[in-house]
Amino acid sequence: MRYKLAAIDLDETVLAFDGTISERNRRAIRALQEAGVLPVIASGRMHQATTRFADMLGLVGPIISYNGAMIRVHPSNETWHHVTIPPEPATEVIRFCTRHGYHLNYYLNDHLYVAERGPWALFYLRHTGSPMEVTGDLTQFEGTSPTKMIVIDTPETADRLYQEMRQRFGDQMYLTRTNPEYLEFMHPSANKGNALAILAGHLGIERSEVLAFGDGSNDLPMIRWAGFSVAMGSAKEAVRQAASYVAPNFEDDGFAVAVEGILTGRIGNGDCHAV
Repeated sequence: MRYKLAAIDLDETVLAFDGTISERNRRAIRALQEAGVLPVIASGRMHQATTRFADMLGLVGPIISYNGAMIRVHPSNETWHHVTIPPEPATEVIRFCTRHGYHLNYYLNDHLYVAERGPWALFYLRHTGSPMEVTGDLTQFEGTSPTKMIVIDTPETADRLYQEMRQRFGDQMYLTRTNPEYLEFMHPSANKGNALAILAGHLGIERSEVLAFGDGSNDLPMIRWAGFSVAMGSAKEAVRQAASYVAPNFEDDGFAVAVEGILTGRIGNGDCHAV
């Protein structure tokens, strides 16, 4: 059996802290393509913030974005899957953040809206380069159904809010942490594992034929679901424990090291070889 699909996280898996991709990682992507494996970006970022990396890597086809809330084809923008947060809990988060002065990223129709271009907005912009629109007030979006929301604050505050919001909303939303400063909200079914299963089914690919590469807590669902999964050496402990293989740190091109091993049969089932 050959692997046919590879879901690949961006940040701290193939992307360096400065947003660049090493030549060795680029070669690894090309090697997957030459071996008949479809490389697919699987990112927590909004769709329009992933396409430049797809272009950088020469990838045409589906992209998993918003931590699995969306599957959209690049460059056609055909949407294969999209789940959004119900209006009621989304409105409650808007009001909570407005009342307490927390910074909130609000993602609606693949646009990012913020109340002001404050320190946390600039922090996010530096980290992701995602375009954002300043509205002055997010309460105008009450009653809408966003793809994702992110509260951004100090790690200590994000930790506290994570516990508080989990108790407050229960199963109304999926909450995850992709960065020490981020608390992310999505539809309850939105995660990279569910999206990867949906994508594989759409393409007629078996679970055993799927690879996944990641490092963060939000990668855990796809790491667990894939037929063979790779965690970066710098990954969260739970991700390393769940993965089929632990590669070197992402700074040491752990992604490329793993791909090279898989394609030569030294890692994995040994059936996926470059041709």
